[in-house]
Order: sequence, then C-alpha cells, then structure tokens
Amino acid sequence: MAQRGRKSAAEVAVAAHLAPVTSASRLMPSAHLSDAEQVVWARLVNDHAASAFTETHRDLLDLYCQHVVTAQVLDDEIKGFDREWLRDDDGLKRYDRLLAMREREVRSASSLATRLRITRQATTDPKTVGRSNASQGRARKPWEVLEAK
Repeated sequence: MAQRGRKSAAEVAVAAHLAPVTSASRLMPSAHLSDAEQVVWARLVNDHAASAFTETHRDLLDLYCQHVVTAQVLDDEIKGFDREWLRDDDGLKRYDRLLAMREREVRSASSLATRLRITRQATTDPKTVGRSNASQGRARKPWEVLEAK
C-alpha cells in the first residue's frame, strides 16, 4: 500500500531520475497532419503532462488541430479582405460566408477542447482561482483616486 501524505522533495527527485519524461513518452502527432497542424499539436501536448494524452485521444487531437489551423487560415482571409469589396453584394456575401465558416471552425475547436479537457476552466481548480484573486491587492476605485495638484 502506498504511503499517505505529501511526498518529500527527496522522493520527488528520486522519482524524476527513475522515470524521466522523454519525448518518446509523449503522444506523437499523426503523420497525415500538415506542418501547421503539427505545430499546434506540439504546443498542446507539450503544455500538458506526458501522461495527459493517450492513443485514445489521438482522433480528437487530430480534429482539434485541424480546426484550429483552418480557423487561422480563414482569419487570415478575413484580415486580408478589402473593405471596398463590401460595397458590392457579392463581396458582402463572400465576407459573410468567411465569417460563418470561421465561426463554425472556432465552435468546433472549442467543443473539442472542452471534450479533451484542455480549456482553462477544466485545468484550473475553482478554489485556487478564488484564493489567488482574494490574495491580490485591491485596486482603488476610480472615484477613490485623488487628483494630484
């Protein structure tokens, strides 16, 4: 049976030497992902513990990375859209279609992030967040600030 309570610093150090985290122990990206999708994959997987994702998560991770990159591509298209084109009905329809496509991609990525439990809400403990907010110094309200003369 395991020992109860906190582990000592020595135990943690020994455990780190016995089973170091290597890149081989992390889930590697699928071969069919593009370079941009593999960058998103690496950023996501490296931001979590090595054991956070297993082979079971692969399909959802693939889809998440694809949706994120597609949303970025659509965002680039929207940013490059010339405002002069909005004067024409065809330009307005195209702009509206781009916005709708980006929204679908972002919603899909958000839904997958929730299911993968990688959102901020899923990764932070509500009690800890409340404690950190309470420990921060309170700023003065705008009406409490005295004008310097």
